[in-house]
Parts: sequence; structure tokens; C-alpha cells
Amino acid sequence: MDKKATDITCAKYPINLRRVRKNKKIRDLFSSTFIPTSALIQPYFVYEGLDHPEELKSIAGQKKHNIKSVIKEIEFALTKNISSFLLFIIPEKKIISINVNDFNFDFDCEVISKIKNIFKDEIILFTDVCLCSHTANGHCEVNANNDLTIDILTKKAVLHASAGTDVVSPSDMMDGRIKSIRIALNQNSMNDRLIMSYSSKFSSNFYGPFRAAAESTPAFGDRKSYQLDPRNIGDAIRSSMRDIDDGADILMVKPAAQYLDIIYRIKNHNNKSKDFPLAAYQVSGEYQALHLMAAANLLKFEDAYIESLISIKRAGADLIITYGATRYQEHL
Repeated sequence: MDKKATDITCAKYPINLRRVRKNKKIRDLFSSTFIPTSALIQPYFVYEGLDHPEELKSIAGQKKHNIKSVIKEIEFALTKNISSFLLFIIPEKKIISINVNDFNFDFDCEVISKIKNIFKDEIILFTDVCLCSHTANGHCEVNANNDLTIDILTKKAVLHASAGTDVVSPSDMMDGRIKSIRIALNQNSMNDRLIMSYSSKFSSNFYGPFRAAAESTPAFGDRKSYQLDPRNIGDAIRSSMRDIDDGADILMVKPAAQYLDIIYRIKNHNNKSKDFPLAAYQVSGEYQALHLMAAANLLKFEDAYIESLISIKRAGADLIITYGATRYQEHL
């Protein structure tokens, strides 16, 4: 075929990229982003002194649980192939003083031990290690004192691990808490316990529904002095690299949707971070926004929810914490 004929053929028959999209089977064949249920973590809120489970008004489809009801929820989740859970345990008593010994974590340990005694290694139990639900003012930091707060957090982490949690999850953003917790776990013969560090937790406007659920809305001020500035990319990277060196086993970016670039940058920062497990938290505001738009008939929740998870996974997250994990297969 001469050049003129070739030119005519190419002009008449341009590359047709729609061939790989023409039906669902072909789209599935060429898809490159997969989210197994093993990569999803379902959060639950467990309250001390709660007689019966109640609907959570701030987060659609979520409940205030007592120990009995959260055990039933875990049983249900296992039927949906979800086996990883992040617990936020809410005490009745709020602490006003700054004495380390005034912080009591007996209810935390009761919840953890009962769940692990029932499910053992059938589940992976993550437990939040923060003080915002314990303090009367709703702050993660006690008396604006980083080191004092670390002492209390370390105590809480060790007690959680002793009760049976698989992964302690410090969400406070105090400087140095990962190293302190890792040393304490090792000294107490629990070097097999994992630490998931909220290594890139930004000071975000999307935490409102969670704070209402966890009874942790700050009574005054904000958390901008210890949570990351959304404008500061370098701070997120430095914080993450430090936490790897300090003994974390999993890093986390929170929130997820507004910080996909941070997920990508951390995952691809260097060879160390490239091979390091990275979680992303689809926070309450992100999740609730989808429900509100669906309620206004502005989108179909199932499709938008799956799309949101795909974007998080595509950015580089290995694990996704999401309130819809137990319904993931149904949404598909």
C-alpha cells in the first residue's frame, strides 16, 4: 500500500478507544483498579452506659452501640466478608483534671476483651487511641501539653493491647507518640501489636458528623496547632516518614477525598514509603455528603459511593476506612 493510501486509511479509521468500553464485561476486563473486601475497615461507635442501640443522627446508617449490639454488627459484617473493624469507644465520664491517673480506660478494655474473646483471629480489631472523647473540653491534647498527653496515650495504647486489640490507632497528632507507644508495647512483651498512625491527619472541616457522634466537638478554640495545615504538603510527608522510623506499621491520610494528592505523594515519596502500608479514612463529612446529595436526588448513592472508593484506591491507598464497608458488596 502506498503512502497516499495509508494516509487515507488512517484518516478514515482513527483509533477507536470506545472499543474497550462498549459493554460491562469488556469494561471489567480492562479495569485496573480493584478493591477487595479485605482492604475495607468498618468503624463502629460503642458507648458506655447505653441500654439499647440508637440511630446516629449525624452519620446515615450508623448507630450508637453498646457491647451486645456491636457484637451483632460484627457478626453481620462477617457474612459480608468484612473482617476489619475500627472501634471508637465513648466513656460516660468526661475528665476535667490533668492528672494521668484520672483517665480510666476500664470500659475500653471490657469492650475489647469481650469482642476478641468471641471472634479471636476471625477479625482484625483496630481501636482508636485518642483522648477527645474523654476530655470535658473535647480536645485531643490535655492542658495544651504534648508530653503529658503522650504519657496518657501510651497508657491507653498499652491497656488496649493488653485487652486484645490487634492494632492500636493513635489519632491525636501529638509529636512523638508513635515512638513512645512502640517502646511501651515492646517493653510489655507486646511487640506483635501493630500501630496504625494517623500520620497525615489534617485540620479539616469534614469531621463535624464524627465529632457529634463521638461527643468530641471542642468546647473552645480548634485543633490547628496539632493537626496538619491543609496548605502544607511537606508537613504531611515529614510526619509520615518520621512515623515509619518511629515504629508505625500502617500510615494513614485523613480525610481521603480532599487529599488524594497527599495519598499519592506519600505512597510515591521514596522506596520506603512505596512498600509501606497506607490507609485512607473516608471521613464522616465525605460519607454524609453523598447521602445528602442522594436524598436530594442529585446522585445515586450506590454508584457515587463506589466511585469515591475507587478514587481513593487509585490514588494509592492500600486500606480504606469507610462507614459503608459492610454494604460494599450490595452497592456493587
